[in-house]
Amino acid sequence: MSLITLAAGGTGGHVFPALALARSLSARGHSLRLVTDHRGLAFAGDFDPAGIDVISAGGLVSGAPHRRAAGLFRLARGYVQARSLLRRHKPAAVVGFGGFPSAPPMLAAQHLGLPTLLHEQNGIMGRANAFVSRQVRQISTAFPQLEGVPASAQDRVSAVGNPIRADIAAVGETAFTPPKPDGALNLLVFGGSQGAAVFASLLPAALNRLSPAERARLHLVAQIRDESRAETEARLATLGLGRLEIAPFFSDMPQRLAAAHLVLSRSGATTVHELAAAGRPAIFVPLSVHRDDQQGRNARLLTDPGAALLVREGADAPQRVATHISALLAAPEALADMAAKARASALLGAADKLADMVEQEIATP
Repeated sequence: MSLITLAAGGTGGHVFPALALARSLSARGHSLRLVTDHRGLAFAGDFDPAGIDVISAGGLVSGAPHRRAAGLFRLARGYVQARSLLRRHKPAAVVGFGGFPSAPPMLAAQHLGLPTLLHEQNGIMGRANAFVSRQVRQISTAFPQLEGVPASAQDRVSAVGNPIRADIAAVGETAFTPPKPDGALNLLVFGGSQGAAVFASLLPAALNRLSPAERARLHLVAQIRDESRAETEARLATLGLGRLEIAPFFSDMPQRLAAAHLVLSRSGATTVHELAAAGRPAIFVPLSVHRDDQQGRNARLLTDPGAALLVREGADAPQRVATHISALLAAPEALADMAAKARASALLGAADKLADMVEQEIATP
């Protein structure tokens, strides 16, 4: 069997799909290494620490000249580090998952003549993936349509879905049980692997607009960043919620999703696909500053079939979130319908499809 190197940027949205592929390839007897930056270590889960290589990461940032220069310097240093690692470990192929920490190993692999493949989680190709895409052998996508692919790479694009962790997909294999009329509704709030500062202010403001009886029915589990946690928890504690738990990060997300009746979150690509696989209704608040409304487009996988609701950031966002939660508290059967539509929208089996592509390339002379 072969050694495969996976290169992923330092956020869960890039690292989690890489880990899903790692499990599929490992089950087939292959050895794996993961190249990321220091941020990626937080999301490496049960990946063997001895198989993780941490490199310098920089981006093609805009702004002041000194910031651009610093980003290019870190990118160059990461390239030197990655080239040395690839020479030492001699992988049969390198698979990139986007984020700027993935660019140095992908470029180094191409310059060393190693087979390279890409996976793009979003509906619009990220800058790092676009930067290295011209020489990759295959480009796999999470969504049926991918924008931003260089013209020279269009003929190498195929849709496979987004590799999902098996423990997340397993949540959707158990029938969703909606809350009982007038019973507790388990609300799970998170902002992706990095949290989302917006929920520290949006969540208390939205829940404050519910009636006392509605708040008493909410069992809230929320991911709030450390810097906002104490203040947010203090505000939420005054609202008379049925239950309240706050943490900066959840390492047991499959169990949290299994218990949830409704999710309030950002709509990063990995989040959207994981909620589809888990079959969980959602209210999405897409990142407003993202280029080309990337998260808004991601959300359509679930909003178009009616499995999720969309709320844009803005002054009316708390009231809109409150209105949606109130309506779902009053009609729990709607949550069951949304859950079924979410699971029906899931693009399952992506990790195995991508593993097939990797094996095809390493078998090609």
